[in-house]
Amino acid sequence: MRVSDSTIEKLLQQGGIVTESQLAELHVEAERSHRDLQTVVLDEKIMTDAQLTQLIGDYIGVPFVQIEPKDIPDEVLKKISEHIARQYSVVLFAVDEDGIPSLAMEDPDDVQALNFIQKEVGYNIKVFLATKGNILDCLENYRGSMNEELDEVIAVQTDATAETQAVKEDDFAENSPIAQTVNLLLEYAIKSSASDIHIEPREEFVQVRYRIDGVLKEVNKLPRNVLGALVSRIKSGESYPRRVNPGDYARAIGLLGAVAHHCQRGDAPAKWHDPRHRSDWFRKVYQPL
Repeated sequence: MRVSDSTIEKLLQQGGIVTESQLAELHVEAERSHRDLQTVVLDEKIMTDAQLTQLIGDYIGVPFVQIEPKDIPDEVLKKISEHIARQYSVVLFAVDEDGIPSLAMEDPDDVQALNFIQKEVGYNIKVFLATKGNILDCLENYRGSMNEELDEVIAVQTDATAETQAVKEDDFAENSPIAQTVNLLLEYAIKSSASDIHIEPREEFVQVRYRIDGVLKEVNKLPRNVLGALVSRIKSGESYPRRVNPGDYARAIGLLGAVAHHCQRGDAPAKWHDPRHRSDWFRKVYQPL
């Protein structure tokens, strides 16, 4: 949660966390680097994000919570969609014995977010303050189904001992394992509000990462032997997400270019750098939910 410099200064002073001279130095650094005081406090490791967020929670009267992602029941998490959870930086993480859900928010003062979620799950909600990092870690739980789907698809890949997989004509068939893998990566990237997909070859595997809110997050590791077919499939212009909401149409077009650009296996074909080509091509194969 972002708060004003004056509030941060008050919290630091009341908690005896810094001396007057240290506070003055923090102000100088903030002015010099054009950063707010809260960012400087975190960057200079005066406090951890959790410690500072807890102080802010005490100050505004909202209880702080540190959530263990593995403890969130799946049926509770999915009472709101991943798209909404990421848009508002919130997570439903528990329901008490009276059926009242607990909602962790990065910004409990976000009235629009709270009103929207109350319409989805009911107006009787317990609101907690959590760090953005903790919420993002919890939202990774939405990806369980993606990893399960990918595991099923990848399991049919043969010749696992080969270092690379030769690109075969069958890989371009829509029902091929490679095609399904790429489609799943695109679909879940859109659901996660990712701006980029990075496909990065490592010595023993292929690392797949999404850029979400400016931060690269690992989402899966694929067998090293699928790299050639995977990249060729993406750059062929024959990969597309089947399960896309109409509102995500424009994002899907942009993401197709981004994933081709970030495949670390040479440059994408020139046509992929032209959004008009991606738009025309995607319109032909787009199938709304």
